[in-house]
Amino acid sequence: MLSIVRDNEKQIERLGFLAATLYSSLMNALDILFKTSRFNLSKVGEHFINPCCFGEDLAAWLRIKLVDKNIEVFEPYQEDWGWELPAKHGSNSYYLCMSGNSDGSSTNEDEGEWRIIVEKRRSICQRLRGKGKIAADDRMARIIEEILSGKATIRGVHREE
Repeated sequence: MLSIVRDNEKQIERLGFLAATLYSSLMNALDILFKTSRFNLSKVGEHFINPCCFGEDLAAWLRIKLVDKNIEVFEPYQEDWGWELPAKHGSNSYYLCMSGNSDGSSTNEDEGEWRIIVEKRRSICQRLRGKGKIAADDRMARIIEEILSGKATIRGVHREE
């Protein structure tokens, strides 16, 4: 009986590893993090799906900056964790997913860390053939990093490894 339990545990561990690997490969994304007090992290909007849905003003600001760089950008929309901004650069389509967390500063309630997930979309054929993966030097990610790094009020722009 004990050997059956151990075999089941091993199978569950293998499935967990496979599921994590599959999720990671399906996500096809890079994470950009930074700190600022420039965007709202303190006032919950009446239209927020959840009280943590910050990022509306970041999405609107980033949309304007990307348009200035000749990136095709669509209307941002709210998710239950933050905001998403669809964009297209050349033949590549992206979801720019953004959310923030306040650091709890008593001097500025909007001070905190933000995350922009740059998710490169892929067709079913690309996924099956292992093509269209986001690269470390992805142009969209670099443009966003340049935009963020060019503002004195935005600090510590880096990628999560």
